[in-house]
Amino acid sequence: MTNVLAIMIVVVALLAAAHALVTTLRDRAMGVPHLVVLGVLEALLIAQTVIGFVKVGGDEGPDDPATFIGYLLGALLVPAAGAGWGLLERSRYGPGVIVVACLAVAVMIVRMNQIWDGTGA
Repeated sequence: MTNVLAIMIVVVALLAAAHALVTTLRDRAMGVPHLVVLGVLEALLIAQTVIGFVKVGGDEGPDDPATFIGYLLGALLVPAAGAGWGLLERSRYGPGVIVVACLAVAVMIVRMNQIWDGTGA
């Protein structure tokens, strides 16, 4: 797993969560800026998925790659699901869904890093 990319994903996810939290506290609906930042997050996750599959396919990575691949694919789905749900919920809770989705992505990336390093089993 690429540590620089993982750090970038966590930082973008936390910044997106903070932006969505401010929007939620201001009692506003989700807008285009939220979709843009979720798109950036999704692009980073796609890059992470490609790199992860290449490295696992090249005999690098954890001893049991099934859990790692599960997290890899699961993290890829969370921003898209959060964006869809956020768009459907036109109240202040739409951005609240984005907060939860972005925090979930950050936690999943940290957990994937632990699995990759063989710690936190």
